[in-house]
Formats: sequence, structure tokens, C-alpha cells
Amino acid sequence: MRVRRFVGENVSETMGKVKRELGSEAIILQTREFRDGGFFGLFGNKKVEITAAIEEKPVIPQETSSPNYENNVERVKPPIASHVSGLKDQSEGLQMEIKSMRLLLEQMNKQMAGVGEEKSVWPPALEKWAVHLQNRGICENLVNRLLSHVQQTLSPEKWLDDSQVYTRIEANIRQICGQIGLIQPGLDKPRIVALIGPTGVGKTTTIGKLAAGFSIVDKRKVALITADTYRVAAVEQLKTFGEIIGVPVEVVMTPTGLSEALLLHADKELIFIDTAGRSPHHDVHMHELRAFLDKAQPDFTMLVMSATTQSADQQQIYKRFEDLTTHLIFTKLDETGSAGSILNLLGQTTLPIAYLTNGQNVPDDIEAATPYRLAHYVMGDEIPHA
Repeated sequence: MRVRRFVGENVSETMGKVKRELGSEAIILQTREFRDGGFFGLFGNKKVEITAAIEEKPVIPQETSSPNYENNVERVKPPIASHVSGLKDQSEGLQMEIKSMRLLLEQMNKQMAGVGEEKSVWPPALEKWAVHLQNRGICENLVNRLLSHVQQTLSPEKWLDDSQVYTRIEANIRQICGQIGLIQPGLDKPRIVALIGPTGVGKTTTIGKLAAGFSIVDKRKVALITADTYRVAAVEQLKTFGEIIGVPVEVVMTPTGLSEALLLHADKELIFIDTAGRSPHHDVHMHELRAFLDKAQPDFTMLVMSATTQSADQQQIYKRFEDLTTHLIFTKLDETGSAGSILNLLGQTTLPIAYLTNGQNVPDDIEAATPYRLAHYVMGDEIPHA
């Protein structure tokens, strides 16, 4: 059996190479996608690799020509019979080729159904960690990075020591989560903080927690402004927060109204702006958001994202809001068992994380982000068992 490895930009191109080199009778042994180049497997070019084989046919020696003249005389078939026989041979050959190609495609489809990112096979002592990290929502490339770090920094006999493996993985996660940036109140003028993001991620509750923390705990002079006039409930919720903590709340309808509200509270140390939730796919809504931010010129523009959002959707949201964003806030960490999606995003950005929320209680269920706390949420409390 002759085995060959083929690499191409996509399935069609790679399959074409298999067909040209080995023919339609080739057997697909393995199919996978991987990324070529990049950094730790990130940002590389996606490639398709197909390992195929073809059974070598034994060479059958030809019989020696008989000296008998009659046996060597070319037998001429009648023209019509010869034509019919040729068509039959072509038809049978075409049917065989179609059948072989169909089997080839069926094999490849079955294998490609499980193909996503490059898979790795780990020693039994580390396999349970690979499963645990994947269950936490961490993408395959980062799982590879984390466990490769374990292999490089721990000798094989220590891979069975859960505490040492955990420590190595956590340290690497903390390194990825190292960019932190918290709100600092202004000195000679108010520090303006705008919260942006899609609908339903908890912006209004988060802004209430921040305002309560700075006004009640830190004794800072704070004002609240809401531009979220699309939802009456959001306006009423923020007004209720303001009344409870003794902080003024302004409701603005236009970017010009926002400028006026900011001037009205120029004596404050912190001004928090709650914006309406915007779909990252809605261009008109994004344009409206930009108009408000252009007027506000915030010192901090914090993109609020829910930890319960699927990793792929988090990526799309981040890319859409990226050029407006200076900091990140992750909410609803108490509602997910796969907070590893946070790590997937942080592995692709240098933007700092500011705060994490883990409940509905105001102002308690919010905490300043630290690499240690992020690693805790990403890893979870549970040590995996084999």
C-alpha cells in the first residue's frame, strides 16, 4: 500500500490532488484542518490535510508469445461488434469511477464531520486536563498551548500530581489575562465612563453597581446619565438606583442633550453613561451609538459582554465594537460553567479587563478584575478526575 499526505487551502483543492496523484480508488485514511504559521497556533492560515492510500497492484508478467503463427495472428472483430464492445467498456469504467468517487466522498464527509481545529493526542495523565479545559469552553488551540507548557515545565513523573499541573495551567492563564485596567476618578475634571454593548448583557445593572461602589464605599461625587431611552424599564431602573444611593440621574434623548448633561455635572469626579443595547449587526444603531460617544468623548469606553454568550458570538461582538472600546467588562459569570470563552477572547486582544460581575445584587456582585480571579473563573473549582 502506498500512503501519501496531501495539503491544500480547502477540501476541493486537496481532494483534487488526491485524485490526480492516486486516482479514484484511493482510500482516505485521515482528514483534518489545521492552521499553518501564526502565533501559538493563532492567526495562522487554515489548511486541509488529507492522508490517503492506494493499494499497489502486483505486476503480472506477460506470457511469452507462442511460436505458433496462428496463435500470434491478430484476430479482427467485425466493426460493429468492436464499437459496441468499446462503448460497454467505457460505460463500465465510468460507473466504476463514479462508485469509487462516491465512496471516497462518503469517507471524507464522515471524517470532516468531526473536524474543527487541529486535534492533539495527550498522554493519559494529561488527557483528563484536556477534556476539563475543553468542557470549560477553552478552544483547542489554547488547550494545546496550556498543556504544552505543562509538558515543557514539568517532568513526566509529575504529570500525575494534580496540584502541580493545576498550578502550571493557572499560571499560564494568569499570564494571558494579565492586562487589567480599573477606573480612576478624575482630579480637576470629571472622569467620564461609558458602558456599551449588545442588548441583554446587564449594562444598566453593572453601571448601578459601579456608581454605588464609588459613591457609597469610596465617597466619590458621582452622576449617572442614561441614553437608553429605547427601554422605559432601563430608565426607571437607573432612576431607582440613583434615588437609593443618592446620585443624580439625567435622561438624554440626543447627543446634544448628552453634552448639556455633562456640563451640568462638571463638578463631579465620575460620570457614568448608560447607552442603549446595540445589535452588532445593525448599522443604523451602531451609527447612533457613535454619535453619542463622539459628543461624550469618554475617558473609558467599556464593552460589556456576558460570559454566557457563545464564544463565536463573543468574537463577533468584540470585532464590531472593537474600535470604540478601551476596556472590557464580563458579566453573568455566576450563570455559566464554561467561562473559558473569556480566555479565547483575551488570547486575541490587548485590551484590558476592568470588572467582573457574578450576580444581581447591587452593589455587592461586582469585583475588580485580576489575573488570579480570571484564572479562577476560567478553570473552575473542580479538579478533573481520570
